[in-house]
Amino acid sequence: MKTCYDLLMTAPDRQVKRCQIAHCSITEGRWGDAAFSLRNAAAEERGDWGAEAEVLAEYCELNSTSAA
Repeated sequence: MKTCYDLLMTAPDRQVKRCQIAHCSITEGRWGDAAFSLRNAAAEERGDWGAEAEVLAEYCELNSTSAA
């Protein structure tokens, strides 16, 4: 699984802002917000990058439910 920083550095231009939001959300412990941003980005991108974003979104979702 790639980290959010790794995804940000390899993000397609139109997904950079969503990755920035997800990165900030993770550092602030807002896992649900990060999952939301990553899922939206993954829904718009096909291929390896979109698949990696979806994997990280699932991880964030798991953390948001365990933190609640």
